[in-house]
Amino acid sequence: MAKPITVSITGNAGPLKKAVGEAEGALDRLSGSFKKVGIATAAGFAAVGAGAAIAISKASDLAETVSKVSVIFGDANKSIEKFADDAATKLGQTRQQALDASASFGIFGKSAGLTGEELATFSTDFTGLASDLASFNNTSPEQAINAIGAALRGESEPLRSYGVLLNDATLKQAALELGIYEGSGALTAQQKILAAQKVIYEQTSDAQGDFERTSDGLANSQRILSAQLQNVVTDIGSALLPIALSLTKVFAEVLTPSVAFLNDQILPTLSERFK
Repeated sequence: MAKPITVSITGNAGPLKKAVGEAEGALDRLSGSFKKVGIATAAGFAAVGAGAAIAISKASDLAETVSKVSVIFGDANKSIEKFADDAATKLGQTRQQALDASASFGIFGKSAGLTGEELATFSTDFTGLASDLASFNNTSPEQAINAIGAALRGESEPLRSYGVLLNDATLKQAALELGIYEGSGALTAQQKILAAQKVIYEQTSDAQGDFERTSDGLANSQRILSAQLQNVVTDIGSALLPIALSLTKVFAEVLTPSVAFLNDQILPTLSERFK
């Protein structure tokens, strides 16, 4: 059986005791600060729970996206928001998804010189087309949105899986028909976007309206239900968001000075004592 070994440390322990005492005093003050908000914070987050935390995060994301939409579309933002409110039943997309997609397409539309309601229509039409393409080709709206976005950036390959063939000759012909190209030279970025819009709609005529036609089927019924449930979660988060914001502000007001005191006073003292 092993015998215990006792180790004795000799020398002046005064500095160590003083440093430990100072640290204990600081921790006591720090503890007092946490007690001011500890019970309220713990009770608040315990009541909210993990699920509500997710809901609050979704609500925060939605608020950021609504702000983004307002900047991109200006006075036409209300048209986008109304469109997104109906997106669950009409497109199988959540408000967040519809707003995100519209904002992405809106950036392309603005670069093509579109403004106001014309820009809003450009964006919502593509967002709706994405759901039709997803329904017709049994993919997700997100995949279709990304494929359309890639085509507007000049990448034709992702949209091939949806039956759309874009090449330079096709885009130039479309630009000629639109009256925005004289037939010589390269297309500008603006011309490419408008020409791509024309070609995409021409080559997806069979898919257009498919989500509505098959909305009673299992796949689209599930998309609608999923979008509606996610919207409910976001609505709950929107109701809880002011509470979470208040708790965060109170917590920050108490925690920030305490952490600053720890960094500025205690840690340097401990570091100096143990050199």
